[in-house]
Amino acid sequence: MNVLIIEDHPLIRKGVKMTISEIDKDAEVMQAGDFMEGLSLLEEFETDVVILDIDIPGGEGIRMINRIREKQEDVRILVHSGHDEKLYALPYMQSGADGFLSKTASHDDFVLAWKTIISRQKYVSDKIQEILLANVGNTDRKVEDPEMCLSSRELHVMRLLGEGKSNKEIAITLQLKENTISTYKKRIYTKLNVNDDRSLMKKIELYG
Repeated sequence: MNVLIIEDHPLIRKGVKMTISEIDKDAEVMQAGDFMEGLSLLEEFETDVVILDIDIPGGEGIRMINRIREKQEDVRILVHSGHDEKLYALPYMQSGADGFLSKTASHDDFVLAWKTIISRQKYVSDKIQEILLANVGNTDRKVEDPEMCLSSRELHVMRLLGEGKSNKEIAITLQLKENTISTYKKRIYTKLNVNDDRSLMKKIELYG
């Protein structure tokens, strides 16, 4: 069993490695402190499992899942994150991750997540399973990838918003009227199913 931990905090890497060694004494564990180093190791070594921190130097948000699968299509991916799982678990699972585990989870939860993905099943916490069941058939809760649902102009406006620019500053940058930017912003909110700037910033961060 070859395992790659992509995590920039040495103490967390050490703890995860120790836990994996407890579960499987024969596991060979590689470590990467940033995303590009992780991709390089995937190019060089056949890997069974990737433990991925999504808040990683060089990270690309949700696109990291596809980047990993481009290197090794069948690798099992367990997202191990300090971010709020209620916001981040579903989009990463939709993108192709095999599991999402909060860094606040217990040792037993890690073991369960590990055994679940090794058996080629999907893992999320009981809390996320309850949310998924409660929203079955509710298309309003579907997470949309901005690049799939926004026009090129809306994407440009969204990225400028993500840089902290005001409507007025964006209007000057794009040589448009300020009320036109307001209209674009409303469209972005509607298409991405967000209600305020804070939620929009989280969506921008999520998709990189």
